[in-house]
Amino acid sequence: MSSPENAVRDLQRSLRALMRQNNRAGRVVVAIDALDQGAAREFANGFEEAISDEGTAVFRASLADGAPEARERFIAPFRAGEEFGAGFVAPSDAVLVVDGRFLHSPEVRGLWNFSVWLENNPPIGAPRPELADAEKHYLRTARPRAAASVIVENSDPAHPVQVFGDFC
Repeated sequence: MSSPENAVRDLQRSLRALMRQNNRAGRVVVAIDALDQGAAREFANGFEEAISDEGTAVFRASLADGAPEARERFIAPFRAGEEFGAGFVAPSDAVLVVDGRFLHSPEVRGLWNFSVWLENNPPIGAPRPELADAEKHYLRTARPRAAASVIVENSDPAHPVQVFGDFC
């Protein structure tokens, strides 16, 4: 049974199970996307730990906005079993967890086998912070909530919650 102290760990394990439904083996690339780079990095670190707990080799990368270098620098060599990043070579079963902003933009969204969109909503009644123009444009055009494999409401990082975007 889940406990409040293990809310993050339980969610990370649940997401790992979801990822494994369609990606049982091989070299898998996972994106953790958020407008808040720090939140994406923290969540990705936890997901890395959840992958490691299952005994799978796991690698991490943090990417700049939009990840323009991701394909050549990380993804293609990782998938090919060649040297990538800081001289790593992935075994045949491995996971690369990347974090960043704008990772669901049309130019890179096809790179990920599995992706998480982190939302950070203000408390009820609190004003919503003003977003930068680039962030507004990204949300409007890339629609990361629709593009992601999973949506996580992460306003309280100690108690993230998976959100289901359908209205059935």
